[in-house]
Amino acid sequence: MLKLGFGGKAKPRGFDYVPRFYDEAKEEREQRLKKFESTGDVSRDSENMKSRISAGLRAKAGGNHSQRAQMNRQSNIRLIIIILALILGIFVLMSSNKLVTLIEAFSK
Repeated sequence: MLKLGFGGKAKPRGFDYVPRFYDEAKEEREQRLKKFESTGDVSRDSENMKSRISAGLRAKAGGNHSQRAQMNRQSNIRLIIIILALILGIFVLMSSNKLVTLIEAFSK
């Protein structure tokens, strides 16, 4: 059936649960302690290993903000230098007669 009119399907209501109290430091501390517990269960140890790996990757992805800003600044400076070198090269090439003679040679 063809549905005419404005709008569309009704969107489901969102879930807006806000906890009254959440101690992020305590949660993180408990996670760190839990992943270093060693049990005899192989599946539990593999889960701990997975959580250690993911925590390490998460920490590296977050990284040091000042170091990331410095790397970003260096990248931007390098990009500006490359763009300026290209502009200078194009200017030298356009101001010389060699480009004109090259175009004339190919057009003949």
